[in-house]
Amino acid sequence: MRGPALNLKSRILARTGGQPRAVWAAVDLLDLGPRIAVDKALQRLASAGVLHRIDRGLYAQTRVSSLTGKSSAADTRAVLDAVARRDQARLIVDGLTAANDLGLTTAVPARTLVLTDARLHPLRLGKQVITFRRAAPSRLYWAGRPAMRVVQALHWLKDTVPSDRDRILRRLRSILDDPQDGRAVRNDLRDGLRTLPIWMQSLVREVLRDEQDQEHHKNGVAVNNHDDDDTGSSKRKRRRRTATQPRRAAP
Repeated sequence: MRGPALNLKSRILARTGGQPRAVWAAVDLLDLGPRIAVDKALQRLASAGVLHRIDRGLYAQTRVSSLTGKSSAADTRAVLDAVARRDQARLIVDGLTAANDLGLTTAVPARTLVLTDARLHPLRLGKQVITFRRAAPSRLYWAGRPAMRVVQALHWLKDTVPSDRDRILRRLRSILDDPQDGRAVRNDLRDGLRTLPIWMQSLVREVLRDEQDQEHHKNGVAVNNHDDDDTGSSKRKRRRRTATQPRRAAP
């Protein structure tokens, strides 16, 4: 049995290697072997210090801070994504955490509150504590969606929008311009616009309108040229039709 166990550990390391900020749930690795074997392999890798056990069935690569020489806490966003996969749960982070994740505030939350439809116990990541609170389905509309953090962050920033609107808009435009996730966030905001409060709809519409204006500006020259070509073609066709029509005899 030692051979298959070593082979499974090697395949797990090959899957998790090179992704220092990723967090893995045991359910992510079930294509590599049976659940019991995967759990044992993960436990052995954690005992050897290769992987760090965050919580039941949650693991990350062991990272050591170059400043303190101690293990670094796992990335909060990656942990929550793994929790959602592990428990098939819907999660929404609090506004302060979302705003910090997106660079909309420099305030660092000491505690992360997560709304969910599952019964989950608190998690500790270094000095940070993640607590979970059961919420009604109506409050979880944005759970698991690309724009969830944008919406939550704007809820938290509501009182500062009038005085800080320009800075917030600049940051939102930067988020929507992100080559990796920007398009998904933009489309998600457009699809869920009707669910947002009126004041937030105004802000989001302004950002989306800016995006549309940029697209129109990029395509404007080509569209105009195409229109000119059509106009010229129509004129030529009219001239040809006129030339082929018989002339009427003079009265």
